This record gives sequence, C-alpha cells and structure tokens, in this order.
Amino acid sequence: MLRLLLVTVAACVIQTTLVRYIRIAGIAPDLLVTFLVAISTYGGPYTGFCAGSLMAMLYDASVGYVLAINLVGYTFIGWAATLLREAIRRPLRKLRHKSYLEMMAACFVLTAAKEAVNVGYLFLIGADQNYVALIRLLACAAYSAVMIIPVAFLLRRFMGWHPIRMKKKQEEDVTEPHR
Repeated sequence: MLRLLLVTVAACVIQTTLVRYIRIAGIAPDLLVTFLVAISTYGGPYTGFCAGSLMAMLYDASVGYVLAINLVGYTFIGWAATLLREAIRRPLRKLRHKSYLEMMAACFVLTAAKEAVNVGYLFLIGADQNYVALIRLLACAAYSAVMIIPVAFLLRRFMGWHPIRMKKKQEEDVTEPHR
C-alpha cells in the first residue's frame, strides 16, 4: 500500500515537472495514464480506481484545475485499464512478450479516449478545433504507449523489491561455508 502511494505521488511529480523536458515536437506523453496502466497490473481494477482518483486530485491541486474532468477521467482509466488488458489478452494469447503489448495497447486506447474528452471539452467551450487536434491526440497516445515500457520496467523493479528477503539472503550467504 505504501509503495502504491509513493508511486502515485511520484507519477504526479513526474507529470507536472519532468514531462516538459521529454516533449517531442511539442507533444508530451500523459504519464499519469501510463502509470495507471502499469499500476493496475499489480492490483487490479480497485487499486487502479483508488490510484487514479488520488493521482487526479494531486494533479489538479498542483496544476490549479478547478473542474473535475481529470478526477472522472483518471479514476475511470485506473478502473478500466485492467478490464481492457483482459480484453486485449485474448487475441494476443499466442504472441511472446504479450504483457508489454497488452499494456501498450491499453495505454494507447485509454490515452486516446482521455485526449478525445479533452478535445471535446475544448470544442464545447468554443475553442477552435481542427485536424491538428486529432493528429496531436494520436501522437500523444502513441508516445504514452511507448513510454509504458520504461515505466513498467521501473515499476516492476520497485514493486518486486523486498528488503527483508534481501537481508535474509545476505545473511544466508554469509553463514554458508565456502568450499
């Protein structure tokens, strides 16, 4: 539980501060969606739901958004990520390394859906939207899907780290006689 809280806070910090440095042609990945897809791998829909709502609240507070669009969006994404991965798993069952493909596909679909909601909101408030918004939507979704590879790798290392097991193993190595 503490690890998930740390990952959630770290994801918000990374999204608000470090993402501006990894922009490509003015397009930045939505790392909150990427982290939510990776987190839901470990805990399922309920964990994704809770992590998504906490991420949205922290992100809105740090950026200064008043509306609850992010709260609804990220909470839904956290819940739906596991279900979408299960639906994607069936067609990919014969492929190798399918866990990364599942996460990439789920991240692409969920990021595209979130960006479509944002574009729709901008359209409703009267902002001029054209085909460039669609291209940016797809580019952001693709960039987020690619970024799931390092995020999932780091998250797997962090979530699988057990200091007590490592300490016991070191003690066993010390007490074992050398031959």
